[in-house]
Formats: sequence, C-alpha cells, structure tokens
Amino acid sequence: MEKTKIPAGNFRGHERQSIWLESPDAELTEVGPETPCGEYLRRHWMPVAMTNQVTDLPYRIRVLGEDLVLFREKKSGGLGLVHLHCAHRNMSLEFGIVEEDGIRCSYHGWKYGLDGSLLDTPCEPPNSPLKDRVCVGAYPVIEYKGLAFTYMGPQSERPEFPMADTFDQDGDDMVPYLIPSPCNWLQVMENAFDPYHVVFLHTRAVRTQFIDAFAEMPLIEYHERAYGDFYTNTRRVDNFVWIRVHDLMLPSFTQNGAHFPVPDTSRYFGRCGLSRWVTPIDDVNTMVIAWRHFREGDDPRGLTNRDEVGFGTTDFYGQGGDRDYEQRQRDPGDYDAWVSQGAKNIHAREKLCFTDEGIGRVRRKLRAAIREVAAGNPAQQPSMTDSIPTYGGDTVLEIPRQADRDDKELLQEIASKVAQIYVSADHLSGEPRVANVQQQLQEYEAQWS
Repeated sequence: MEKTKIPAGNFRGHERQSIWLESPDAELTEVGPETPCGEYLRRHWMPVAMTNQVTDLPYRIRVLGEDLVLFREKKSGGLGLVHLHCAHRNMSLEFGIVEEDGIRCSYHGWKYGLDGSLLDTPCEPPNSPLKDRVCVGAYPVIEYKGLAFTYMGPQSERPEFPMADTFDQDGDDMVPYLIPSPCNWLQVMENAFDPYHVVFLHTRAVRTQFIDAFAEMPLIEYHERAYGDFYTNTRRVDNFVWIRVHDLMLPSFTQNGAHFPVPDTSRYFGRCGLSRWVTPIDDVNTMVIAWRHFREGDDPRGLTNRDEVGFGTTDFYGQGGDRDYEQRQRDPGDYDAWVSQGAKNIHAREKLCFTDEGIGRVRRKLRAAIREVAAGNPAQQPSMTDSIPTYGGDTVLEIPRQADRDDKELLQEIASKVAQIYVSADHLSGEPRVANVQQQLQEYEAQWS
C-alpha cells in the first residue's frame, strides 16, 4: 500500500510549544489595586451601575477587583459606595440595614456614613474611641441620568465630572443599559476602534445586521485630540458621501453614530447613537455601561426599540450572551468576537496588520498614559469648559462623483474637510457649536453643486 506523503510544513509543534509560554500583557490588562493599569483607571470617573439596580436594599458589586456595596441612604436619597465588609468582624454589608444617613451592619450594629466614617457602635461602651479611629473604605458617587459613577483614586487628584456635550441635549431620550462580559476590559473597549470589523462581522459574514452600505470598505482617517482620538469612517452611497465619526476618550469612553442610518439624504452633524464606557469588574470580567440615544430622525426605518434597553440587554445585535450557543455560532456578534479571544487575550499571538491601526493607536496611548501615572504624574484629563466637545455621529453630504477626479482621493479630501469643520467649532459649546458646524457643512456641500 502506498503511503500518503504529508508535507512537513503542516506540522507546527515547535511553534505551539512557544505559544503556550506566552502571557497576557499585564501592563494593559491587570486592573486590581496597585497595578499600573488599575491605578491609572482609578483616576477617572467610571460608571459602575444603573441606578435602578439600587432598591431599598444594599446592592453588591465588584469594580477593579474590589468588592463593594452600593446603597441609597434614606434621608437625602444619596448613593453611597463602601467596601463590602464591616470593619468589626468582616460580615458582608450586602446584608446591612440601610438607614437615613448610612448603612448599619446587621451583626453588631456598627453604622457607616456615605464617606465610610463609623457613626455608631451600639454594642460598645458610650465612651468607646472606635468612632475616632475606625472606618471602611468609601468612594464618592455621582448619579446622572440613570447611571451611578464613582472615582476610586486619590482624593487629592479627583477631577471634575467629565460632562460631554452629548450628555444633555434637547430632544434626546437617553436610556441606560449594562451588559457584563466574561473577559478582560481591553478587548471589549478596543473593539470600538476597529472600524473594519463592521464590514465583515456585521455585514458580509452571515447577513446585514445594520445596513448594506457597511459592506463597502471604508476610508479611515484618525484625528488626534489631547485626551483621545476620533476617526472618520467614509463611504460613498450613490451620490452621497457618508462620513461616520467615532469618538474615544481615554481610558474607555467611546461614541459612535446612529445604529440604523439610511444615508440617502443630506445630514449635517448628526449626533451619536451610543455613549459607552467599559468598566472592568476584575481582570477577566467587564461591564459595558452606556446610554442609548433616541432622537427624532435617527431611525427612519423604525428599527430601534427603547423598551429592549436595560440591564443585560440593548436593542441592537450581539452585545451579550443572551442567545444559545448554536445561534451564536451561526450568526456571531460583537460579544462573541471579544469573549472568544479568551479571558485575557494574549497579544503576542496576534498578527496585527493594516486594518489594525486603530488597535495599535489605542494600546500605545493607554500604555503611555499608564506609565505617566506610574511615574508619579497626574492622569491627563479633558479640559473642562461648559462641556467637552465630542464628534461622534453621522454627516451625509450630497456630492456626486466628479468626472475629473479619482473618487477615493475625493472621499479622502471630503473626510478631511469635515473633520476640520468639526474641530474648528471647539471653542463653542451647546447649540451654538452645533449650529456653527451645521452651517459650515451646508456651505461646503453647496460648493459641489
């Protein structure tokens, strides 16, 4: 019997041996206390829960590797966030009693205020000095439009709450949601700065999940800002040029355009459909916490559904593990892409290429920012004016192909001009900024008619 000859190149055991020796990038992925990344992240305001998760009972959560309890005290209705265990005998405060000005441990009655101070020790002698020298760890909480935000860094470096221009606009119905993922925070966050995955994962791979125009390879241009980046994502749709803009504000805030756009009419500086944070639970678990924006004109086909937005769910496809395994295999979404990389993606196994420029930029910026804090410098924060100018959203301009121009070069020129117009109005805020950008875009479009 003739033996089958198998090419030697099909055997790669020597490569496999070296692969298993590789480790995750600790500098970017480890988030616990006193880790470089964890200390950097703690110097920013992060959402940690939807406020409707907090009832009259304590709500146990885990953030950046720390076990905490979130509660709403009964006098002022303010939210408190304290370490999980009572300082006395380590009983969990998730079983505590929420009172007018704090939370009381149900074991021996020690009571803590919103700032973690020990307010009462009913089983101790009246002159006990415990209240002067005992406390539990506590973090400040800001409640805003259905989300609870905290700052877990040194109070001497506590920044102002970063109010973006998309957080308070007329006619914008902002609905919060929270979806957990069993993997490291970075592989969830950086998915937003991978524009090319939309072409295949969301359009060509199985079916069109959003809009057929996403099947076209876009022209991508990155634009650096002091505290992050935005990129223009440009396609031609017949006589229209569609410029879709994505925001990134370090460490993990992103915004993108409408989820179900129809780029068949002019639109000037349409704003974001999603404002999203990625908050690490620990090294191998993550929360996506976001607002879905619902505005008139964002959904001409009626595909959005605000009633589907909430804890564990949102109204667009493939963001959580809420489908059975066979469904996910047959029609994968974002969740399957980032979770299947493993609990912690090992970057040394990747083969990054042209389409990964955004991933490279995010990792370089994060690494530099982490090292700045590790060197003893304050974390870079956005300059606070009335609101932080952002760019995420959609602009559609009616600019036909030009007989004497290469269309790819034309699209690049248009995208660069649109980005320039966006940035030119950063000295303004609120409606004056929006009006200024819209007027400039209309005037620019008119030059091509």
